[in-house]
Amino acid sequence: SSLFGRSRVARPLALALPSLAPASASKKHFSDMAPTAVKRDSEGVAKMKELEFFSAWFCPYAQRAWIALEHHKLPFKKLDGLLPDQPGTDFVGYIKNPRLLELNPKGLVPTISEGEGTPPVYESLFCIEYADELAKAVGSPTPSLFPGTPAERASLRVKADWVNRKCCSPFYQVLVRSDQKDREQGLADLIAGIDELEEMAKASSGPYLMGKQMTAVDIAFIPWAHRIMVCKVFDRFRGPKFAIDMTKRPHLSAWLDTVMNLPAVQATLADTEALSDTYKRYADGTAQSQVGEALRQGKAADSV
Repeated sequence: SSLFGRSRVARPLALALPSLAPASASKKHFSDMAPTAVKRDSEGVAKMKELEFFSAWFCPYAQRAWIALEHHKLPFKKLDGLLPDQPGTDFVGYIKNPRLLELNPKGLVPTISEGEGTPPVYESLFCIEYADELAKAVGSPTPSLFPGTPAERASLRVKADWVNRKCCSPFYQVLVRSDQKDREQGLADLIAGIDELEEMAKASSGPYLMGKQMTAVDIAFIPWAHRIMVCKVFDRFRGPKFAIDMTKRPHLSAWLDTVMNLPAVQATLADTEALSDTYKRYADGTAQSQVGEALRQGKAADSV
């Protein structure tokens, strides 16, 4: 079988679509038409074909998209976009799936495709929004990850981007930078972000960061929360001085318990020890990923 032949096939989905108003080619918008992935049968019932979802089991950015797809129960074939260039924990780079490179020349995951004739979707926060829009288009009953009014949805996008810059990017500064002061600054920046999330969770009207249902803001941080607070990557590779004391952050701790027990999240969780092992190459400076290279050049992870 092919090196990239392994896949994970999700559940089939058959949902009734609302009638779609005609639109001129010049005025078509995604929300005005059935996606290419959706076809109607002779009785008018929409049946959705599998999406191609290029991922990597160890990538937190891909995990964001994966959680969104699982949350909305969309049918997809999970394909290995990146494979380690060496077995075990000695790998430093990746072998990239040729099909992934066709869709996304950068070769980054996540990348999602409906098939021929439609543009691929990539960048993890955009993939979350895409999954949400697709679920709406096919009439899925699952709760939106961008609920509320247009202004409220815009606010969620802003907050998710803030989480990406202030709570996720510093993670790599702690691990990749060789200068101790740089690492400590990365930790200080991350703690400031985490403390802001603690205040957000404290002020929330529900168990999630933004209220009573999970949103893109939660998903933006879940993969890093797992690595920092469950896998304890900092404790292992940078020592107890870099450990995050969650006893001082009870509301965020309660949030963590909630999200880690969601089926959509549990379906995406890797073995903690195996996942922690993959960060050895970041900690020792041998990682040949685009994120690792950006950090060595003095850039932030969110610049990639």
